[in-house]
Formats: sequence, C-alpha cells, structure tokens
Amino acid sequence: MFASRAAWQRCGPLARQSLHRAQLNRNVVPRRLMSSGPGGSGENFLYVVLCGGAFAGAVAYAYRTVATDHARFVVRVSEIDARPKSDWKPRPWPPKSGENGNELLVLLTLNR
Repeated sequence: MFASRAAWQRCGPLARQSLHRAQLNRNVVPRRLMSSGPGGSGENFLYVVLCGGAFAGAVAYAYRTVATDHARFVVRVSEIDARPKSDWKPRPWPPKSGENGNELLVLLTLNR
C-alpha cells in the first residue's frame, strides 16, 4: 500500500499535466509542407542532369569495353585452341600401391 501511494504522489501530478497538455494540442491542424519552400523544381532538374550523365557515361564505358575486348577474346580463344592436346586417359582405380601393398594402409592410419 505504501509503495503504490508513494508512486501515485510522485507520478500523479506529472500524469495529470501530460493528459491536460494532450487535450490542448488536439485541435491543432498539422503543418503542411508547401512546394513553394526551399528545394524547388530546379533542384530536381540538377539531379536529373547528374544521374542522366552518369548513366550515359556508364553505357558508353560498357559498350567500349565490350567492343574492344571482343577482338582480344577471339585472339585468346584461338591461342588456346592452337595448343596441342593430349588424349585424356583415366587413372587406374584402385590406385596401385607400393611394393608390399601396405603403403595405403600406413597413410590412412597416419591421417587419423
């Protein structure tokens, strides 16, 4: 009982004040931002110019890179194709062991 009474005496006036202030602000119309304020349409035009220029530069760079690298790509592929190729032969399975046949067993026990 004492704890709740002490809390009510301490927090009661603050609660009453905040409720009273909330009722006062209920009839206030919220502020609306008007387009005639700072940051008008000229600022948007600047963003359009900057973003459009960056996009055009990126497209030009990508086109130039793809167009010039095509010849280099063809040369590299022809060099790779010109290399001598040996026929692929699979390794025998199971792998051949050493002279006495215990080499694989020794490797397996050492890796534990």
